[in-house]
Amino acid sequence: MSPQGNSQAEELFERGIAFAGRGEYEQAMAAFEDAVAKNPSHERAWEELAQAIQHLADYGQAEKTFSRARAAGVKSHRFWYALAQSLSGAMAQEAYRSALEADPHDEQALTELAWSLRSTGKKEEANKLYRYLLEVYSQRGDARALNSLGDTLRRLVGNLEDAEEAFSRALEITPDDFDTWKNLSYLMCSRRDPARAQQTIRRFIERYPQHTRAADAWVCLANVLRSFDDLRGAEEAARQALHVDPDCQSAWSKLADICFESGNFEEGQRALDRADSLDYNKKFD
Repeated sequence: MSPQGNSQAEELFERGIAFAGRGEYEQAMAAFEDAVAKNPSHERAWEELAQAIQHLADYGQAEKTFSRARAAGVKSHRFWYALAQSLSGAMAQEAYRSALEADPHDEQALTELAWSLRSTGKKEEANKLYRYLLEVYSQRGDARALNSLGDTLRRLVGNLEDAEEAFSRALEITPDDFDTWKNLSYLMCSRRDPARAQQTIRRFIERYPQHTRAADAWVCLANVLRSFDDLRGAEEAARQALHVDPDCQSAWSKLADICFESGNFEEGQRALDRADSLDYNKKFD
């Protein structure tokens, strides 16, 4: 690459940065494309090109850039991860793999790759990655990441076995984490196991009666009972939540739903009005 070519590439790169700073992403993309054409080793220009493509949601351009970057031997983790966000299917998977070659410890890229594999029917490959992440988070003692992984496996992937393992490991690290107990209870609902769903959240309530999320736990129990058509039990749980915390907005909202469903419209409306008065967001509408 001649000094002149490098100088021209840098000038085009700076022009692209200026366009992007003004939100003019079409012009920015064109400038970054010209920059990498002048100097294919200009890593930052490749990275900003991928960002511009992502802003424009230009999937056709993403595919063209993928081929050009492969031919140019681009190694930037930031480039490949950003470009993968604008691709789908096999190309997205290859882009995530290229990002992981540059940074094997990028857990977000691993998660995104697993989801892409799952979405294209490669379930076993995806599950291997999820199980790998489960081990990584466990070894690191990262209860929050384990809970998040379990929630993804339960709600989005439908892998209930590994989800339960993730929640169980999270609770070994932080035994009093309400969100993990809640997710574990909802996992039992996904399994259509009402007894274990109730037992799980009741165990939290019994073990941690003074917990700051005790009222939320009773609301969780109300949700579990309602999901299995036990309206009376759900109402009792919602009222117990209000006994613990009279200002629990979610408890008032749940009680309103249950009252309306039971035909008790007058009390339902009172509960709804109370829930609205406690809704932080509505205070500033």
